[in-house]
Amino acid sequence: MRPLKLTLEGFVGVRDGMKRESITLDLESLPDGLIALTGPNGAGKTTIMDNLHPYAIMPSRASKLSVDAFSYWDHICGTNALKELEWEHDGIRYRSSFIFRKPGKTGKAEYYVAYRGMDGAWRPVSLPDGTVSDGKAESYNRCVEAINGSLETFFTSVFSAQNRRPLASYGAGEIKTLLAELLGIDHLKALSAKAGDVAKLLGKSLDGIQSELARLAGKRQRKVEVEQSIVSQGDALRAARKQREAALAQANKLGQERATLAAKQSESASVEARLRELGVRREDLNKASRNAAGDEQAAVARSLQRVTLLNRTIVTHQATLARRDAILGAAAKREEAELAIAREEAKFSPLQRDIAELEVKNATLSTLSVSLSSMMSEGTTKAAHFDTLSKQAAVVDQVPCVGHAMHAQCPLLTQALQAKTQAEAQRISVADLRAKYREKKAQAEGLGTVPAELAAKRVEMLAVTDAVAQLRRALQVATELAASRPLLDAADSGLEAAQAELRSIGEEGATRSAKYESEKARMTEELARIADEATRLAAVDVTAAIAKLDRDRAANREAVAAFDGRIEALIRSQSVLQAEGEALVVELEKFSATQSRADRLSDEIAQWKLLAKGLGNDGVVALTIDDAGPALTHTVNELLLACYGMRFTVEIRTQRALANGELREGFEILVHDADADTSKSVSVMSGGQKVWINECLTRGIALYLAQNAGQPYQTLFSDESDGPLDPQRKVQFMSMKREVLRQGRYQREFFISQTPELVAEADAVIDVHALAA
Repeated sequence: MRPLKLTLEGFVGVRDGMKRESITLDLESLPDGLIALTGPNGAGKTTIMDNLHPYAIMPSRASKLSVDAFSYWDHICGTNALKELEWEHDGIRYRSSFIFRKPGKTGKAEYYVAYRGMDGAWRPVSLPDGTVSDGKAESYNRCVEAINGSLETFFTSVFSAQNRRPLASYGAGEIKTLLAELLGIDHLKALSAKAGDVAKLLGKSLDGIQSELARLAGKRQRKVEVEQSIVSQGDALRAARKQREAALAQANKLGQERATLAAKQSESASVEARLRELGVRREDLNKASRNAAGDEQAAVARSLQRVTLLNRTIVTHQATLARRDAILGAAAKREEAELAIAREEAKFSPLQRDIAELEVKNATLSTLSVSLSSMMSEGTTKAAHFDTLSKQAAVVDQVPCVGHAMHAQCPLLTQALQAKTQAEAQRISVADLRAKYREKKAQAEGLGTVPAELAAKRVEMLAVTDAVAQLRRALQVATELAASRPLLDAADSGLEAAQAELRSIGEEGATRSAKYESEKARMTEELARIADEATRLAAVDVTAAIAKLDRDRAANREAVAAFDGRIEALIRSQSVLQAEGEALVVELEKFSATQSRADRLSDEIAQWKLLAKGLGNDGVVALTIDDAGPALTHTVNELLLACYGMRFTVEIRTQRALANGELREGFEILVHDADADTSKSVSVMSGGQKVWINECLTRGIALYLAQNAGQPYQTLFSDESDGPLDPQRKVQFMSMKREVLRQGRYQREFFISQTPELVAEADAVIDVHALAA
């Protein structure tokens, strides 16, 4: 792929970097070799570089190498934008046109790719499968990848964008997919996917057959259950028939007994009348007995309730009488309490006067203490000020100008004289303050015992108050007890009455119980007599026996009817089960054929799955990658040797050893350092070394494609790949670029660099800053 002409309209990078709405670059006239894009940061170099290819992506702005991970709408401005790139590939000239319109909130994008025919006319690209570039992104991407190869291959091998992902960070699955595309064996993966799809379709058919087999297996189990049910129901039918025959024999026996008893029934008419009379009398006696028992229980409950109430009354009267001595002596205690209260209350007035006088003195003492503290602080301040003024006044006799003409004009002497005058006034003020302090201090010392005396008087007042409160409580108790004296007489009379009533209730209860037991014994004796007579008469009466036989015969008829219904149901169920069993036998005849189909289909699925695995990442693809590994490693090491010397060699490992010694598919890039005699992964190397090794890997892949894979790319691209390198490595970096152009027979490499020495070695320079408006 070789870019020939680029036009950009409405791109943010062009507007902000070059202050232009559109730009057109004619790249066809540039010489072969290294083409540098130069300009300050933000001038639009990366915007141009990101659009020098036909893929619908700006790789340095995309989060990953996929058109789905990038949107042009974030990088265009205005209501219309255009990208038009003319490029050449495999001798054919193409034109990619991206048209963006956004008149409102939503926008529309159209993507076209056309080729120029022999007559010079542009025609839309069409693929053998019928895909035509019709403006849709999906059809455009398919057409471009059919012409120029996959997007991942292009941006991994020949286009080094900013922020590109290093090869060392690729996982085993990712590197297999990438190398499969680079080696042109991705069609094997497509065949593997197709084989997997066939296996899936056959699996769905097998699922249906397995479901049919499961259904038939259920029917086979059902057939066994049906056969067992037929046998069990035959046994139940035979048992039901035997039970029916036994019930019919019992019916004949009961009929004969009923006929015998009916002949005797005509002789017992008078007996039946007497039995009915005895039955009525028995019911009356039972009812009278129940009534008497109820009355007795109610009387006992009433007696117990009355006894409980009387006992409570007796307890109350006894409690009142137990306090007789306290109630009788309460009047004397009340008088003693009143006299004691009068004595204690007489102490209140003297104590209150003493406390009032001491509180006045205590307030005076507090005022004096505050005044003394204030005077002490003031005295300290004035004394310090007096000392300062005295020291300043002492300078009067020490200054050098004493006795000279300038004596009157000396500012130091003037200050000292003023301090001397102020010091005398300050000394008098300090003396007065000290006299006042001594006077107030003497007054305070005279009142020093007042706080203790006041506290003692307050304690004494509190004790008197507590004593009066206790005496008042005692007075209240004595008054309440004295008021209870009339209750003593009432308690005496009430106690005697309650005890008399308790004795009366006991006598009544004994009389009532004796009468109840006598009546109960009489009714029990009469009931026993009635029972004996009824038993004698029942031996002659056959009415009850006939009634029992009638009930037994009705139950027998119901049992026979039930046995008939059960026998009929068993016969009907057995017929249904036999019909179901015959149908199951017919349906299970195809079980063997279905099982054979399932076995054949399982074998077919296993073969397709084996084919899918063999053609997939873990099969032929892995073997092909293993075969290509040494050639790719040789190409990379040749680049390292030609450009950077013999220090570093690269080893690409496509397998890794497990802890048990087995080998597993993987991907690791090891770098052997001849100077340090060490080997380490490229991921732990320094930043500059990572760039160096990764760029050699990338260009090695490009050379492998050019030499072995038959991918006719004519142009390379790199965007500030030399950033972390030191000056010497940058020079070697340019040597590597020319070596790659030579070995891969590439025509050009467009590169961006901020290093003037590298730009100076370029064969042509595109100054982006000079394109600004």
